[in-house]
Amino acid sequence: MKAALRLGLIYWAVLLLVFALGHRNQVEKEANARLARELQALEAQKAALVMEKWRLLRPERLLAWAEEEGFVPMSLGRWSR
Repeated sequence: MKAALRLGLIYWAVLLLVFALGHRNQVEKEANARLARELQALEAQKAALVMEKWRLLRPERLLAWAEEEGFVPMSLGRWSR
């Protein structure tokens, strides 16, 4: 009877350990999936910012901005502001 009780306790302890490890694995898997989604969103945001930077730094856009601010090209040989 003592052997059966001992084996029963060992069985329940192992079962509880397997349950705890499985639960921990599921929590970590969900956290990793959430981090992967965050990383994907940040990469999309980075790509959008790079495209915006490229759009704003095009030579014709810079020239238009400079003319609006009162700057003139150095090739004209004068400084103005």
